[in-house]
Amino acid sequence: MKYKLIICSLLLSGIMMGSAIAAPLTTVSKKQFGDEWPFTREEVMLECRSNGAMVVINPATLMQYPLNDIATSLMEKKEIKAQPIDILLAPKDTDKTTAERIKPLQIEAQKLCDNK
Repeated sequence: MKYKLIICSLLLSGIMMGSAIAAPLTTVSKKQFGDEWPFTREEVMLECRSNGAMVVINPATLMQYPLNDIATSLMEKKEIKAQPIDILLAPKDTDKTTAERIKPLQIEAQKLCDNK
């Protein structure tokens, strides 16, 4: 019985430590952003990494897309597996640049970075 208790304690502490180490994530949707929503997906996840890299994650495929220069640099150096954000963008029906279109998502992701 002691061994079961010890094993359970170790597993629980590992889970707790894992959640403390995990990067902040949040799910955002087209419903929240309305006309400012830039993506073809109705819902995506935003993540802020400890190094300040912000990425968008497609929940269906778990593919990452860089949301800031840090993440783009990591993608280009092949330090993270990601694809260019343009792949996820909806067809352009506006005069806004890509940077202007993703700005609202960057603001949301930055909140995750600020809350670390």
